[in-house]
Amino acid sequence: MAIFHLSTHTMTRSAGHSAVAAAAYRSGEKLLDTRTGELFDYTKKSGVLSAEILVPHGAKTPEREALWNAAESAEKRKDARTAREWLMALPHELSDEARAQLAKQMGQLLADRYGVAVDVCVHAPDKQGDDRNYHAHLLATTRVLQADGTLGAKAIIELANKDRAKLGIAGTSQNDILDLRREWAELSNKALSRAGVTVSIDHRRYADQGVSLTPTKHVGPHGMSMERRGVSSDRGELHQSDLAKQIEEIEARPEVILDKVTATKAVFNRRDIAAELSRYIDDKDQFQILLVKL
Repeated sequence: MAIFHLSTHTMTRSAGHSAVAAAAYRSGEKLLDTRTGELFDYTKKSGVLSAEILVPHGAKTPEREALWNAAESAEKRKDARTAREWLMALPHELSDEARAQLAKQMGQLLADRYGVAVDVCVHAPDKQGDDRNYHAHLLATTRVLQADGTLGAKAIIELANKDRAKLGIAGTSQNDILDLRREWAELSNKALSRAGVTVSIDHRRYADQGVSLTPTKHVGPHGMSMERRGVSSDRGELHQSDLAKQIEEIEARPEVILDKVTATKAVFNRRDIAAELSRYIDDKDQFQILLVKL
C-alpha cells in the first residue's frame, strides 16, 4: 500500500554541502561549480526519471547550472544555507507520468508559497532495493527568485508566535512543516483517487489518527541493503545505524565520500563500507581507487 514519507533538510556550507553538486547528482547532469572550479558529472547515473526546474508564477526559468551557481555565489558566510531539500515517497500504485505530475504539483506549491525556484527530480527505485521506492528530491533555493530569473533576498515567512509575529526562513518552522505534510498527503490522495486506487495516506501520527499502532522507522534504501545482507540496523555494537546516517549524508554531497570513509573505517570493516559505497559510485575505475584508499 502507499506510504507517507516527507522530510526536509538544508544544504549548509559548513557541513561541506554544495548546492551545485546536489543539483548535478539529483538531475543526473554535469554541472560546473564556478565558485570552487569543481566539475560534477553524474551523466552516467541511472534511475533519474525526470528533472525540471519550477518557478513562481510569472518568473523566468533559469538554467540549472546558472541557478545553483547563483545560489552558491549569493552566500558569503562559511555556514551559509544554500538550498533546502524536500524528500518524499511517491505512491508506487501510480504510473510514471502520474508520479512525475504529483511531484511537480508539490514543487509548484513550494515555488508559489515561498517565491523560490524548485528543482524537481524524480528517481526510480534502486535496482538492488525495494522496487516500490519511487521518490522525489525537491531542491529549493533559500532566496526568492525574481521576475527576471535572478535570486533576491532570503525567502522568509511570518510565523505566528502566540500574540506576536516573527520572521523565519521559509520551511523551517514546525507548524510550517506540519502544514506542508498535510498538503502533500492531500495532493497524493487526490492523485490516487484519480487513478482509481482506493488506498490513501495520512500525514498524522498514529495517536492523532486514533490508531493503536507503534510507528515504524523509515529504513530507506541503505537500511534495506543492510537487511538483505543479514545485517540488522539495531546491532549497536557495529553502529550500523550510524553508517546508514553517514551514507544518507554522502547522498547530499557524493564528492566528499573519502572524508566519510575516513571517519567510519575505524568502526566498520572494509567489506561493509565497500558494499554501501558501491551504490553511489557508477564509475568502476573511480570506485577501485576509493577501495585502495580504505
